[in-house]
Amino acid sequence: MDCNREFAEETGRWKRTGHVSKKEHWGTGGNGDSSPRGIITAMKLAAIVSLVALALAVTTGHAQAQPQNQKPGQAVPLAQDPHFHLMYQDPDIQVFESVLLPHQSTLLDQHDKNALSVTFGQSTITLQDAGQPPQQFTLPDGAVRFAAGGIASTLTNDGDRPFHELAIVFVNPVLTARSCSCNGGPAEAVCECPNAPPLPDNWEMRVGQVFLKGVTLAPGATYDDSSTRTTRFLVAVTPFDMMDVSIHEPKNLEVRLPAGQFHWLAPGPNQIQNIGSQPMRFVSVEFYGTVKRED
Repeated sequence: MDCNREFAEETGRWKRTGHVSKKEHWGTGGNGDSSPRGIITAMKLAAIVSLVALALAVTTGHAQAQPQNQKPGQAVPLAQDPHFHLMYQDPDIQVFESVLLPHQSTLLDQHDKNALSVTFGQSTITLQDAGQPPQQFTLPDGAVRFAAGGIASTLTNDGDRPFHELAIVFVNPVLTARSCSCNGGPAEAVCECPNAPPLPDNWEMRVGQVFLKGVTLAPGATYDDSSTRTTRFLVAVTPFDMMDVSIHEPKNLEVRLPAGQFHWLAPGPNQIQNIGSQPMRFVSVEFYGTVKRED
């Protein structure tokens, strides 16, 4: 199996939405251009980004790149592990994307802050905390996991397909000062409690000041979000083919993104409609952040 080619075909429209303003989505041609030409241009640009990302993954797959001056067994910050790409950061959060080829491992990464991860595609991984025996997990597509900070660990992709993950690191400790707890419902799965059932199609929970929702929309269905929280974004578990209707936008915003990317919501009420032909899944992340977002 040519895993690189297969993964390129599945994710050929990668988009680093965290590096641009909310109005510059490739799904609308980068300048609000929703014409076929704008969409086609966006897809070509995204394909180039995908090829570059895959080339980097292949390079690190042949030789585990080590940061300069790293001693054997020494943990490194996540930003120094070449398997992680920083997509976005502000005083509250950092968002990293990670792609591991089959049987590839991360470095020994130091996780000082609490973090939330979303996994794309069913995966089998081995997680080993420093000084602890390894633990193997089988994760379903769209798995959401909360991990407390203060540990160093390595992650190995045991499967025969690339492992794709988005990690949201809560730089501001106030946001998740009250950590995850096994108090029933979706928290059992998100907090990785023993014998936890899988997450349902639609769920919601809270970790400290962070509000999380898992949403599945059938074709034509809508999702209404009237929250006033200052930071709100949607993580695409399946490809996005949607219409974002906001009172702060002069016109409806058509958004097309592959799984593994994220879309900012404008302040005020939003209505999300699935305008595609397939069910659409996403994870909503919201909190009152220190960064004021403009339209």
